[in-house]
Amino acid sequence: MDECPFFQDHSATPPPVLSGVHMLCVGLSHREAQPDQLALLADAENQVRDYLTAHIGGEIEGMVVLATCNRFEIYLDANAFHSGVGIAMAAVNAAIPDLGHQLSEAFYCHSGAGAIEHLYRVSAGLESMVVGESEIAGQVKRALKAAGTHISPRLRRAFQGALTSWKAIASQTGLAAVGRSLAAVGLDMAAHETTRDGSGLLLPPWADTNVVILGTGQYAGTVVAELTRRGCQHMSVYSASGNATSFAATHPVSVTEDLTAAVRDADLVVAASGSGPAKVDVGILQDSAAHVVVDLSGGVDVAPDLPVRVIGLEEIGDHAPPACQDSVDQAEALVVSSVAALLQDELGRGAAPAITAMRSYVTDIIDAELARARSIYPPEVAAAVEWSLHRVSSALLHHPSVAAAELARIGRMAEYHQALETLFGIQVES
Repeated sequence: MDECPFFQDHSATPPPVLSGVHMLCVGLSHREAQPDQLALLADAENQVRDYLTAHIGGEIEGMVVLATCNRFEIYLDANAFHSGVGIAMAAVNAAIPDLGHQLSEAFYCHSGAGAIEHLYRVSAGLESMVVGESEIAGQVKRALKAAGTHISPRLRRAFQGALTSWKAIASQTGLAAVGRSLAAVGLDMAAHETTRDGSGLLLPPWADTNVVILGTGQYAGTVVAELTRRGCQHMSVYSASGNATSFAATHPVSVTEDLTAAVRDADLVVAASGSGPAKVDVGILQDSAAHVVVDLSGGVDVAPDLPVRVIGLEEIGDHAPPACQDSVDQAEALVVSSVAALLQDELGRGAAPAITAMRSYVTDIIDAELARARSIYPPEVAAAVEWSLHRVSSALLHHPSVAAAELARIGRMAEYHQALETLFGIQVES
């Protein structure tokens, strides 16, 4: 396998040859980068995607950018390992020069089968800060949609396969039930926070807790669902982008247009925007009754050194309950089998050029014979000859086509190509 001097390749298995193309994943997660660094990368998602798009048709055939508060990953269908990795890092450096160079050696790289397996594990929540978290599959789906027409068929099949695998894991294992969302863990931690003297809890019972939610994205929706499940009846939402009204139309929350005023009466603030235009800072909290801030934004929505208890993503990850090992083992087994099935399918596709060339060769012979038959026989006789020839050709081509697909799966297509050229003079373009 090719090696890159700046990256550690984490591929679990040697990548099979997929028509000479390397599947690559270059990225960072909560293990390699700080939340604020991941937030900066997420903010640069569009610039990174635009840079990669400009290089499609050259070093790469397609791309997908997956940006969440826990990870930033670039998936590429690349024509070569080193050039693909180089394009990925160039895209990051072009968007955020200082951060790109600062974190260059922290990026991980998966290639071939390892890249596909990593994508499947990420989609299933096996690589999340909270194992089995429910948000990640939706984020993978949105990343696939955002790629639009700039994704190659091979890369699209990998992402669709990963999402299909996640559905199987969600329905066949207990991982989704065991793996609690980051929001759920953070809210549970907030509910158990005590006063400094240990005399009581910082928050009142959930039914009496006044909560302000900053943001209207997926995390905000999850927060509302978790609060509702706990019996919270006083929730308001603030959105710097002006989406609060539409969000409130589908969620049991009120709308606030004044963040400072809303926080003044709040017991708990949950920062779940990640966009950063409005921050929870000392000024906003100066006259506030809030005792706890749950920061799901990775530091983007929350200023440092606040005079209240701040529960951030890193701490939430440290306090997340361990997932049931049986469920994790079942999920991992499903990932392995799903990846193997995809790889077998991809390898079988390697037979397509040979099958096409062989069928074209036979079709040309049949067309020439039919032209002669139509010139010397009545129409009804020529039609009967045509039907007979097509039936015979289909029967003759069936076994060679099946054999080609099987040889492709075991990496022996070169032998098949040589046989076609030796026997029939057919040259197959790879």
